[in-house]
Amino acid sequence: MIVAADVSLVVRVLGPVVLAGPDGPISLDRPLERGLAVRLALAGGTPVPDGVLIQALWGDAELNRPAERLRVVVSRLRTSLGGAAGALRRVPGAYALAARVPDVAAAESAAAVVRAASSRGDAAAVCAAAADLLALWRGPALADLRAVPFAAVEAARLDELRLQVQVERITAETDLGRGSEVRGELDQLVRDHPLHERLCRLLAVALYRDGRPAAALDLLAQLRRRLADELGADPAPDTAALEIRILQHDASLAPPATTGGLPNPRLPAPSTGILGRDAETAALLEQLRSPRLITLIGPPGSGKTRLALEVARVSLASRRPVAWVDLASLGDPEAVLPAVLTACGIENAPHDPVESLAAAFDSPLLVIDNAEHLVEPVARLLGALWREGSGASVLVTSQRPLMIAGEEVRQVGPLPPGSAAALFCARSALARDARVEAICAAVDYLPLGIELAAGLTRTLTLDQVAQRLDDRLRLLVGGARDGGIRHTSMRAALDWSFALLDAAGRAVLRRVAVFAGGWTLEAAERVVAGDGIDAGDVAPILTDLVDRSLVTMVRDDPGAPRFRLLQSVRDYAAEKLQSAGEADAVRHRHLAWCRAHVAAHDVQGPDEAGALRAIYSEWPDLLSALEGAPGTDRAREGLRLAIALDDAWMFRGLHEQARRHYRALVGAPGASAEERALGLSNYGFVCAVMGETDLAAELLERASNEARSAGRPELQMRVLFHRGVALVEGGRPVDAMDPLHAAEAVAQQLGRDRSLAAIRDVRATAMLYAGDAVGAKALHAESNEMDRAAGHLHGLVRGLVNEAASRYGAGDQDGALACADEGTGIAQQLEDAVAEATLRQVRGQVAVARGDIVEAIRHFEAALGKLEADEIDAKLCRLDLADALLRTGATEAAHREVDRVLAASRDRGVAWLLAQPTLALLALADGDVSGARRTLRVAADEYAARGFAWPLAVERMTRAEQRLAAAEQRP
Repeated sequence: MIVAADVSLVVRVLGPVVLAGPDGPISLDRPLERGLAVRLALAGGTPVPDGVLIQALWGDAELNRPAERLRVVVSRLRTSLGGAAGALRRVPGAYALAARVPDVAAAESAAAVVRAASSRGDAAAVCAAAADLLALWRGPALADLRAVPFAAVEAARLDELRLQVQVERITAETDLGRGSEVRGELDQLVRDHPLHERLCRLLAVALYRDGRPAAALDLLAQLRRRLADELGADPAPDTAALEIRILQHDASLAPPATTGGLPNPRLPAPSTGILGRDAETAALLEQLRSPRLITLIGPPGSGKTRLALEVARVSLASRRPVAWVDLASLGDPEAVLPAVLTACGIENAPHDPVESLAAAFDSPLLVIDNAEHLVEPVARLLGALWREGSGASVLVTSQRPLMIAGEEVRQVGPLPPGSAAALFCARSALARDARVEAICAAVDYLPLGIELAAGLTRTLTLDQVAQRLDDRLRLLVGGARDGGIRHTSMRAALDWSFALLDAAGRAVLRRVAVFAGGWTLEAAERVVAGDGIDAGDVAPILTDLVDRSLVTMVRDDPGAPRFRLLQSVRDYAAEKLQSAGEADAVRHRHLAWCRAHVAAHDVQGPDEAGALRAIYSEWPDLLSALEGAPGTDRAREGLRLAIALDDAWMFRGLHEQARRHYRALVGAPGASAEERALGLSNYGFVCAVMGETDLAAELLERASNEARSAGRPELQMRVLFHRGVALVEGGRPVDAMDPLHAAEAVAQQLGRDRSLAAIRDVRATAMLYAGDAVGAKALHAESNEMDRAAGHLHGLVRGLVNEAASRYGAGDQDGALACADEGTGIAQQLEDAVAEATLRQVRGQVAVARGDIVEAIRHFEAALGKLEADEIDAKLCRLDLADALLRTGATEAAHREVDRVLAASRDRGVAWLLAQPTLALLALADGDVSGARRTLRVAADEYAARGFAWPLAVERMTRAEQRLAAAEQRP
């Protein structure tokens, strides 16, 4: 009986156990849970009786209450399955799991194909089917479950299946004359299975063909002794017959004849199977059936050679003649033609060797590997071959194209993230998780980087690998010894590519490493040019670097191509930049370009949204320039850049980022009084909105002194405005009125309408906090109308947030929602997540007032997901959530929210004030009447002393006082 279920699970066991449901991977930490899931999955949905499961999990061990133990494991498994728990069903006396084990099913199916092909003597088909089957294994089957009784038995069965297929494949490869390609694997298998007669016979034949008949006979003699000593058995007749054939030098032991007139190709022995390139392999095989020239290009470590090798291997398995030429070790252009002639079996060619080469080709495949340093002679040779009308199919690997007629270029890029993770897991025999994803991303999803990183897990834990990948070039060494020197480390691969560049190409490559993100040609011309490189040279050199696959080009906009470096290449180039002594000069030019880019896009102009998008398009570079400026002679320029970015930070609510950079740069040596005033004032403002009101007051006092020294009224206006903001956020709305009125007067005198609207918006919030919600509503509406008329959308959206709050405080719930509707549309247009979040908070407040607490909690939680944790907005939203939770009786959850706010409110600003009535309500919920009384007394005194009467806070104070009075009246 197959169990019907809404959920179906996938279990993979050819390696460590991996379990996945419809929503992704499922982690089962306990072996017995994994064992139960696997045992049920292997049943294919058929119910498994309790007794069978107990035997499977505990074997013959004597157990107390085994049925109860089984139920505990089932319960834990169901909990771990989470949303997929419906896949696990109970039927009378048994359990069933809606799951499939696709890797085992595929392996058994492929094994049947291998056996059938072997029985009919089709060696090529055996090789192809065996390769598919063996690629399914990610390590030893059930590697993390072999201590569980049934799993040990099942793992042994699967191990035997794998070994049988390996033996069939090696036999087939040997029959095809490719015994040398599998020799290393055969040696290891004989060491692992010294009593396996068929393997020993295969190795004995290989030794004989190597001209070592004595070694072959010695191997068979050792096998005979082991069989007698350990099993008390004699060798099989085939083994005894082989000894006689070796002694007689039987002609049937000679290597099989090659096909197509080509010599037996010496393909590199792949140390591992290929993963993630199935579609590309299939496409190349299909395209190369007919005469054509295809060049695989891609960055170092992208797997060009491995892909070409797979194409060659499959072609050879299908009995197609293949010639393989590796140019990596050649440095002389004149050596290219002889190398190709030798690979094609042409000796003593007549006067026209190209004519002889063309005549040698009918249907063969010629693979030329590692051609990037000999592109010119390879291009001349293949161009001449094409003119001779050769019927050749040629596959070339190179970091740059040949640029000849008829060439088809195929880019071999990084692996897709899923394939990259699968490759890492296959090589490391570890399960996929977030750390694997991070490691693959850190090495740019390049196969070489993934192989090297996976190899590190032999000596490091997964956490240790992930933590050290910032130093990826030093860490990623130690690839397969048989992979060629360039494939033993990322640095070696990059050294090879760098050495092929001329002096100008090296200079441009190392200098563009200063760009943290992508860059345009114009940016490169500003930053790279100088010190021997003319601006006019940058474009052709970049083009050459793109051709060589060291730089990639993307066209997000058809009119504005952008260039990028893979992170591995960027790290390497940055090292070269530092060692060349050019880093400081290039970073100076980079910082100057960043400032010019920001200055070219006026966020106060008519197209503020477009200007912001343009600025944010270079955001990684802007932040990188800021990060590198403190403590250098670029610090003053860094401060200027930070000041230029202030609107961009504020419009996106990136206050924490702004605070960090102002803190590092505000004391830059050599800054003018105006620059110091702006930096200190902006720094004070972000500290205020982050709740550090005491520090904000100190910074704004220093900013005021610098502004007076600079003698510019607009600086004084800005400092006064920020001082008012700091006092409002500090919960002192009455004290804020004087600096805000003073700032408003200066704005009117200077005719700064935008500044005037912003100042009035903050003054209206001060009125709201002081208890005048009606006046605040009117002033907010007036301020917003100014922004609306001027088309100042960022000012308007923040103003609508505040107007919604004042309308809610005045009891105008419909008006608050109307502001939220208008503001949300603008926020989405501007991609302003902070404004959108705070408008959701207003919707939550209205939902509370209307009694829909569940809806309110949904709004508050969604808003918190988009707000920085330490900001005032986030703290106030968290307090709204705590109040809503308290109304539902979720006291512990409400406590957690309030505790988080208080822990981050050391300066006792507006968030601390709003928290007090909720804190009192929580004390009452806990039965602490005296604690609630003390809290309310302190809060009342603070409210009165500061003139704080925000209607939202007053309502909560009133509710807390009423509940306190009721509690005190109870006996």
